[in-house]
Amino acid sequence: MLRIFSTHRLFTFLLTGLMITSCGGGTSSNTSSGGGGTNSGGGGTSSNTSSGGGGTTPQTLTVRVPLLGRSYTITKGTTTRDEIDSIAASDRISCDTVWGPVFPDPPSVTFRACTSQVNSAAQEARNFINS
Repeated sequence: MLRIFSTHRLFTFLLTGLMITSCGGGTSSNTSSGGGGTNSGGGGTSSNTSSGGGGTTPQTLTVRVPLLGRSYTITKGTTTRDEIDSIAASDRISCDTVWGPVFPDPPSVTFRACTSQVNSAAQEARNFINS
């Protein structure tokens, strides 16, 4: 019994440490050359790059979900809202698979941080394609 308790305490300590280092907020960077573009940072990490004054090069946004180790490139004009929603739904399931709560109620802090990053990244992508 003592060994299980010690392992559980160690596991909780490691998850808390990971959450603290992983959930310090997101970062974003914009690079614009001619075409312009805006970006608002959320729980995930993103970078927005556009170039070509006449729209010759499509504007793109790279959205990251650090707790899942994933990134997606959103292209303005070709990426649809349905595609973003589908990816976000899949990532929410991945949060449950990877960071699912050890005890169902309440969910783990890392699980909540993961779903928050997914939701923020999806919202940022929707804002980008709608701008």
